[in-house]
Amino acid sequence: MSLFSLYTHSGPIKKVKEDTAVTLGVFDGVHRGHRALLRQLEGGAPLAVTLTSHPSFVLGRRGSEDWLDEEREHIGLLLDAGVKYVAVMPFTEEVARMTACQLTRLLHNELRMRTLLLGYDGRFGSKQDDDFAALPQLADELGIMLKHGLPFLLEGEPVSSSRIRRALAEGNVEEAATLLGRPYSIGGTVEHGRGVGHTLGFPTANVDLTASRKTLPKEGVYVVRIGSPTSRLRHIGMANLGAAPTYGIGQRMLEVHLLDYSGDLYGKEVQVEFLHRLRDTRRFDSPEALQAQLADDLEQTRQWS
Repeated sequence: MSLFSLYTHSGPIKKVKEDTAVTLGVFDGVHRGHRALLRQLEGGAPLAVTLTSHPSFVLGRRGSEDWLDEEREHIGLLLDAGVKYVAVMPFTEEVARMTACQLTRLLHNELRMRTLLLGYDGRFGSKQDDDFAALPQLADELGIMLKHGLPFLLEGEPVSSSRIRRALAEGNVEEAATLLGRPYSIGGTVEHGRGVGHTLGFPTANVDLTASRKTLPKEGVYVVRIGSPTSRLRHIGMANLGAAPTYGIGQRMLEVHLLDYSGDLYGKEVQVEFLHRLRDTRRFDSPEALQAQLADDLEQTRQWS
């Protein structure tokens, strides 16, 4: 039984029937750096091997497993980046113990790999039994071409998932969008909320975040664009991400007020794209003071519509 689950634009397949050029990684977020590497796949049908978990999480070096994309969109993002095949490999403790040469033999035998493309600083395989230095010799033995990709730089620095996380932690969603090549977004189901926004004249769609595995931007008020995969909805709005300190609510939530929208979104799946950060979330002395601030936020948001 194969260790890999294989996908093409047409859906799942059982096996690869042609020689491939392979690159291996987590590809978290499938950002511009990843796509630049994938465009360098030559010497066979382009194939990306992606992992189901962050190695640092499985190996205990990371406390939580938050991602820059959802599992259901990850494969599609890779295929849209130009590869013909995506091979999903579960990253387990057993896989973590595989050496670079063992994994290379596996890729060669199961995926018909004829070219292996490494990132500009890429290495893989167990560090306890490190045989990465023996890869060139193994590549010659198997008839594999071994290549190193070129880095993709923006403002003199490589684009990386950690760089995007830093931007999100600072609330700099515009920088995150530049690095990703698209606005950062979070999806969820619209649920009934507290109704406070409606009483202030700013009714909100409350997006349930519990099912999302994605990294959240810094708490605050943002200009957003909301869309739905099941409709043509694409609408500008303003969103509060975080608590509601004016009302003594500490639970983190995502509340979106759509400009000039009167439809019913309850129970619908939506995608919220973060376009611009307006301000921090803070406590107001009265509902009236909050209402005045929301009116100002709304005027700034209209500039994006």
